Amino acid sequence: MNTGVQDSSIFKNKKIILGITGSIAAFKAASICSSLVKHGAEVFPVLTPNACRFINPITLSSISKKKAIVRQYENEEKVWHISLPQSADVILIAPASANTISKIACGICDNFLTTAIVASSCPVIIAPAMNSYMYKNPIIQKNINMLKNAGNYFIVEPDSGMLACGFEGTGRLAGQDKIIAAVSDSIMFSGDLKNKKILISAGGTMEFLDPVRFISNRSSGKMGHELAREAHFRGAGEVVLVSSADKEMMPEGIKFIKVQGSDMMREEILKHYSNSDITIMAAAVSDIVPVIKYDYKLKKNDDIISKLKFRENINILSMLAEKKGSGQYLAGFSAESGENIENTVEKMKNKNIDMMVLNDISRNDIGFESDYNEAVIIFSNGNIKNTKKNRKRIIARIILNEIINDLK
Repeated sequence: MNTGVQDSSIFKNKKIILGITGSIAAFKAASICSSLVKHGAEVFPVLTPNACRFINPITLSSISKKKAIVRQYENEEKVWHISLPQSADVILIAPASANTISKIACGICDNFLTTAIVASSCPVIIAPAMNSYMYKNPIIQKNINMLKNAGNYFIVEPDSGMLACGFEGTGRLAGQDKIIAAVSDSIMFSGDLKNKKILISAGGTMEFLDPVRFISNRSSGKMGHELAREAHFRGAGEVVLVSSADKEMMPEGIKFIKVQGSDMMREEILKHYSNSDITIMAAAVSDIVPVIKYDYKLKKNDDIISKLKFRENINILSMLAEKKGSGQYLAGFSAESGENIENTVEKMKNKNIDMMVLNDISRNDIGFESDYNEAVIIFSNGNIKNTKKNRKRIIARIILNEIINDLK
């Protein structure tokens, strides 16, 4: 994230929950709150019970002109710990103690702040502040990394210097400018697909031979599902996910269409394609399909081998490329044994495809059925970008970043 606010107007009328936890740096939250209010944000202070040992809630109420919330079941007209985070644009936790970080990572909801975070769907910015031994503790680092990989949590790394305990090391709350800049970036980030209609395919198609047998592939659909989550998180106006994989806890707001075979997938994609701004074909569509699908179970003694005949399947990506209209963006995926860039470039040649994402299926630590991926992104202008191995949600973020940059 940036180190300075480029446009203060971005804060205007934005709802920000300011979480304050039990850290000696809690007094700095007053200045952070004041800065956000001056930028035009609507700030709702939420303190953990331990935070009240370091700063008085009245201070935050006076600055924000909003009642500071402390009690777990603080309710207004609605169930406040649900309605408030659902209406927020950003949640900022500054300072974030080791205790609160660990609770969030484990999904513990024992106070208003942790409950609101679990109930939220907006970006959550966490600014740790603690003793350097606590910060560098392997368990705390594991919890921080868990949150980083979840997709909707962003860490503002602490500064180094003299700590309240008298030790010198890493653990000081990051500077106010750095924290405010992180909030600014997250507001822009969560709205950079605003009004865009996103169409995504996922999973390996099932091509039935008879009522019980089919041919398919090892695609789990995880990459496509993470792309859908990321697009929704970034404020897309509509996300349509056409997938052969099971619905894996898709957030509210994503239109999930379950399919099996490539015919059904093609039919559903064509229904939505003309209205889409960005289409990402992440599905592993079968290259071959049976000529005949038998409506009864084939028997071994019926000479099953001689009855099975296959034909080359219709290429959905090529079909979409031919139908692509002005202003539409089309991306596809290419599964190769090794980083076969030349073969992927060949697939793009003379086709109206804007981007191809190359996956190396020869490795067991990424790709099919794995939570991790490492890809080569190839653009229609010949540019190539390599990604490092990371969780598929983070790879999805990189892919969408590149698409957004390509559209500028």
